[in-house]
Amino acid sequence: MIAPLRTDGSAERVPLVAGWVTLAIGAVLITMPGRVTAALSLDGQEAAMRAIGASDLALVPGLLRANPRWPWTLGRAALNLADAAYLQRVAPRSSSPSLLRAGAALLAGLTAMDGAAGLALRRAGK
Repeated sequence: MIAPLRTDGSAERVPLVAGWVTLAIGAVLITMPGRVTAALSLDGQEAAMRAIGASDLALVPGLLRANPRWPWTLGRAALNLADAAYLQRVAPRSSSPSLLRAGAALLAGLTAMDGAAGLALRRAGK
């Protein structure tokens, strides 16, 4: 069972950290999808990487500046799951499937963190 995040500020930091990380990752995926797909041996997946990057960038304003932030944090959790499913689906095509599966597992963990923070923020009205 996941311990609930406190409302003493820890839950409020999650969307901010997620927003900055999401901004960086989204920018890389939009501007250099070929480098990412080459590094992962995922030929022909540039459009998918750009789509993931665009969805990431769409969340950034809400994660960093919205009031309340909880809907954006829960949205990030949902997109993490979609991204994890994509990585699992394309892992067999890669020369490094274990790397993609590890990425999917990381995204699943981030989903739990984002989801818990989003729910804590919702309860706190933030």
